[in-house]
Amino acid sequence: MKPASRGLLFVLILAATFPAFAGGPLVVGGPSVNGSATFGVDGQPFTWNPARMPIAYRLDPGPMAVNSSGQTVIDHATGAQRVQNMFGVWQSVSTAKVSFTNAGALLNAGSYTGGDVTTAAQFNAVIGSCQAGAQNPVIFDADGKLLTSLGFPPEVIGFNQGCATDAVNGFLTGSAIVLNGKMQDKVSSQSNFELSANAFDEAITHEIGHFLGLDHSQINLQLFLSFPTPCDTDNRAGLPLMFPISFCPARKDVGLPVLSPDDVSWISSFYPNTTTADNYGTISGKIFFGDGVTAFQGINVIARQVDDPNTDADESRRVAVSAVSGYLFTANPGQSVTGNDTNGDRSGSRNPSLVGYYQIAVPPGTYTVEIEAIDSEFVGGSSVGPLSPPAPFLGPAEFWNHDESGFDIPQQRDTITVHPRDNITNIDIILNEDLPRFDQYEDSGSLFDVPMPLSSHLCEDVNA
Repeated sequence: MKPASRGLLFVLILAATFPAFAGGPLVVGGPSVNGSATFGVDGQPFTWNPARMPIAYRLDPGPMAVNSSGQTVIDHATGAQRVQNMFGVWQSVSTAKVSFTNAGALLNAGSYTGGDVTTAAQFNAVIGSCQAGAQNPVIFDADGKLLTSLGFPPEVIGFNQGCATDAVNGFLTGSAIVLNGKMQDKVSSQSNFELSANAFDEAITHEIGHFLGLDHSQINLQLFLSFPTPCDTDNRAGLPLMFPISFCPARKDVGLPVLSPDDVSWISSFYPNTTTADNYGTISGKIFFGDGVTAFQGINVIARQVDDPNTDADESRRVAVSAVSGYLFTANPGQSVTGNDTNGDRSGSRNPSLVGYYQIAVPPGTYTVEIEAIDSEFVGGSSVGPLSPPAPFLGPAEFWNHDESGFDIPQQRDTITVHPRDNITNIDIILNEDLPRFDQYEDSGSLFDVPMPLSSHLCEDVNA
C-alpha cells in the first residue's frame, strides 16, 4: 500500500451508491432476472437524458469557504462562479452534447428550510429531495464541519453522490456534490489540509465526471507507481482527470487542458453531438485467456497513438484512451454465496457475448492496442473496472498483433490506422500468462475485500 500520509481523497460515496463499471460508464443497464424488473437498457450506460439539456443544479446559498474564526474567505458569488466554471469544463467539449444551468438556491426539503447546509439532518433532507428527483444539490461545506458530522476524515476534498435513476429508460435523474471549503480557507496544517485553487477545482471537476456517469480510468499508471518522481509533461497529458488517484500537479498549473484525451473520448461517447462521428473512430474486440476461447473479464485495454518522431512531444503517452474488458457485463452473474442477492447485481448486462468485450473511441490516427492489469490498490471507491478487487494478472503488458496466440511475443505489436467513422472490430488479444479461467460463478469478490481504513484510498496532491 502507498503510505497513508500521501495526499487527499477524491471519491467516497458514488461507487458505493451505484455499482461501478469503470474505465467508461459508472452504471450499466441490465435485464430482468428471475422476474425482477429490468434496469435501464440492457448493456447500455446510464446517462442524463440528452433531450432534456441543460442539466439544472442548485447551489447552497452559503459561502464556499470560511476560516476557523467564521470569517468568509470565499464568498457565495465567487464560489458559484467557480462551480459554474467546473461544470463548464465538461460543457466546453466540442464533440459532446452536455450542458448545465444554475437553477438558483437549494429548494426547501424537510428539516432544511433554507440557508447554508451545516448539519447532518439538513444534508439528509436535501439528499432525500435529490433521491426524489426534485433537485441536484451542490453543497458548500464552508468549514468542513458537515463532512466531519457525516463521519468523513479531514482529508476529503469533496464527493459526488448519485441519488436517482430512471430505471425504465436508463437515465440518471438525480445527483449531488459536496465541496469541502476548509481546503480553501488559506490555512495549511497537519489537521487543516490546503489545496491550490486549480487542484481543488480539478478534484471537484472529477466529481462532476461521476455526476455525468463516468467512472475511473487507468492510463500511464507508471506515474503513480513511481511517485514521488516528478510527473513529466507527456505522461501527465495522457493521465485522465478520471484517474482514481490525484498525485500530480494540477493540469492547468503545467499548461495542460483540464481534460485528457481519455476524458474527452468518454464524455463524447456518452453524449455525442453532430460532430462526434466525424472526429472519432472505434476499435473493439475481446480479451481471452490463453486458450483463445474463454473471455477475460476485468483487464485494462489501452489504445495509444503511435509517436510521431517529427515532434518533441511523445504522442504515445499524450494521446491514449482506455476501456476495461467486459465493462458492459455485470460484476456478479448471480449466486447466493457472495452475491448481493440471489439474482446478483442489478446493473450490467447478462449477455455472455459482452464478457471480455471492449470498445474504445479514438481520434483519427495510428494506434497500438495493449492490455495491462488494473492496479491492486484500485478497489471500492477507487475501483477501475467491473471487478473489485481487480482480476489477477501478473504478466507484463501485452500488445495486439496480427498473429495473436497464447504463445506469441507479448511486446510484438502491429498498428491500426483509424479514420473518422471507422468501426474496427475483432482486435482480440490472447493472454500469454497461464491463468486459471473464470467460471459461471465468478463475481467481484467484494464481500471478501480486506476491510480498509479510509486512508488506504487516499489521493495525492503535491500542492497539499
